[in-house]
Amino acid sequence: MSDLSQHDVTESLFGAFAGIHALSLPRTTVSPPFEGLLGAWYTKLVTQSGQDSDWFVRHAPHSAETVLDLCCGGGRTAVAFARSGRRVTAVDRSALQIAAAEKHAAERGTTGQVEWLTADVTTLDLGRTFDVIVIAGLSLTLFEGEARAAVLGVVRRHLAPGGRLLLDHTPALPDEPATEQVLTLPVSLGERRGFVLLGARRLPAEGRQFTNMYAEFVDSQGGTERHLTGFRFRVDPSDDLARELAQYGLAVRGSHHDPYAAPSPEPTPFASRELVVAEASA
Repeated sequence: MSDLSQHDVTESLFGAFAGIHALSLPRTTVSPPFEGLLGAWYTKLVTQSGQDSDWFVRHAPHSAETVLDLCCGGGRTAVAFARSGRRVTAVDRSALQIAAAEKHAAERGTTGQVEWLTADVTTLDLGRTFDVIVIAGLSLTLFEGEARAAVLGVVRRHLAPGGRLLLDHTPALPDEPATEQVLTLPVSLGERRGFVLLGARRLPAEGRQFTNMYAEFVDSQGGTERHLTGFRFRVDPSDDLARELAQYGLAVRGSHHDPYAAPSPEPTPFASRELVVAEASA
């Protein structure tokens, strides 16, 4: 995950989410993305599906024995690789995410098969290389400028010659229009009932997308708590990403549209991902 301050979060809010923040309602918590209650909810949501994790496992070389999962989040991809028999090291700077990952590993019967590390992926130096590096969950897109260069430097330093990098992003398409959409999702947390607003504003011409989340929960006594977060990520044309990776000795060997994406009849900011296979020069 990226290192966003509360100022960065509020700068990423748009539309109704910015309006909610401006109201300064009582019992409202503004948290960094992937942290706090909304971070826990998001992790639970995405770990319910293992389809994309299975894709990453299938596109790792059969001979690969070691895997480094950067920005591992709730651990679904790391656990999928562990279940395939690989030795996995998984890294995330969020202690909340690592705790969720360890719980997921226990539920999937892989306790002790993954080395979980709470660390900053921009400064990581493990002193060894891996056959495969994975950056899933659109995590690379969360980094910009010097931080993104640092992450790609970490990849090149830890990827064995001829090793494979697997990642995903949402590519900007030629003449793609700007889009915005907000979804309302009902949520239950123990005795608390409420909803989450999940919004996305996609600006391909600017190479940016914003994702916002707002939650309201009411407990059994009628008390209301509110949670708000937002972040932005990069939207790059596929060719631009390939050129960027080439600067770090990483050659794109294949790009695949997300096979699990549901088709949309209208333009949507929840655009299909592209899954990328790259290899390090020998």
